[in-house]
Amino acid sequence: MTLKDSINKVLMPFGKSGNIYLLGAIGQGLGPVLLTPVLTRQLDAQRYGEITFINSFAAILGILFSFGLPIVISRSYVLEENSRPSINKWFKQIVISYLVLSFLLLIVSQDSINILIISLSLPFAVLQLVLPLARAQEKALAFASISIIGILTPSLGVIINSTLNFPIASAKALVIGALLGSLISIALIWPKDKSEKLFSNFSLIKSVKNSYPILPHMFAMVALINIDKVIFGQQLDKTFSGYLQVIMLVGTAPIMILSALNHAWLNQILLKLKKNSKEAFTDLNSTIKRLFTLSMLFIIFIVIFYYQILTILNPNLVITTEIQKTIILTTLVSFIYVIYLANTHLLTWQNKFWILGITTPMSVIFQSLIIYLTIDSFGYISAGLGLGVALTIQVLLLEIFRSKTLTRGAIDYKYLLISLTVFWATALYFLV
Repeated sequence: MTLKDSINKVLMPFGKSGNIYLLGAIGQGLGPVLLTPVLTRQLDAQRYGEITFINSFAAILGILFSFGLPIVISRSYVLEENSRPSINKWFKQIVISYLVLSFLLLIVSQDSINILIISLSLPFAVLQLVLPLARAQEKALAFASISIIGILTPSLGVIINSTLNFPIASAKALVIGALLGSLISIALIWPKDKSEKLFSNFSLIKSVKNSYPILPHMFAMVALINIDKVIFGQQLDKTFSGYLQVIMLVGTAPIMILSALNHAWLNQILLKLKKNSKEAFTDLNSTIKRLFTLSMLFIIFIVIFYYQILTILNPNLVITTEIQKTIILTTLVSFIYVIYLANTHLLTWQNKFWILGITTPMSVIFQSLIIYLTIDSFGYISAGLGLGVALTIQVLLLEIFRSKTLTRGAIDYKYLLISLTVFWATALYFLV
């Protein structure tokens, strides 16, 4: 194997379509980085913090309104072709209804934060359905575009509103941007299935019944990334939500990229597991190794340039040792996250969604408790510590559950040991 081949396997581990997913992931990660400096300069700390609080809360609620249906699209649309006409039908009904309801709530909101949170959560729910459909249709370019559009348009709405001095509240502009982004995203993947043969097993009601066990998991996964901003906004002040948003934007960058890459990895591993599970297990561990290397490259870059990045993102943020430790600790969580993703693929293959429905909410409960109990003592570090606690509990529980299935030997334990040791050794060094 040549040096070029080795580099390609690390940086582009999923082939041609995976490369497009990677570009989309980079764009999704860089989008907020590019827009945040504009937002933090156009809005004062209080208004930016309020926008962050609303956005984080709406992201969590958006998962509830998706009813767990993204997992039906991810699995059934890929593995069972006769599901597609029925899924396409209820997909269209839901997304149209949500966008109309969101627009109506926006009109009657009268600047109520609670109503605006619900209004924003509906286009976020639409994106939760659009993304897996793009992936299931194997439209890598559309998926990458939607990933970027979904993350950029809400903030762009705020920036354009502020730049042109429209008489619209920033929170309302956030919702308008999300609505426009959802409309563009839907147009990119609108189903054109002309088949009239609908299968009752994939009707909306039956799909919801099949998917609701995974809903607590999906809800908790979004909470995993957003609950810290909500707690900081409630316990301290919404201004701190804004500051934490900037800090975690840098610290969780590797996780965000891994999350986007997961959409390429999931299709690949499901098809391989369907053909030959033993070969798939070998490939799974090889990919874990490559993603560890990729994570390390991102972590090194962030650790070297975090000061310059933070200064660009928010010139009002006073960069302290506490913030430095928070960023380092958070980036190291990405190793644990790789193991978590591998576990979820194996459980998705076996259709054991209920396990994730138990373990993920439990993990987020502990995350919230850790942040709540340590926020006064450790400040921003509590957010990184809480994230690490949540994913540690998650992977350990998943390993225990999988030990009773055919996949018990699928993941090499050395990768689990490496990921946990790196994070917890660093955490103890920072806190003791």
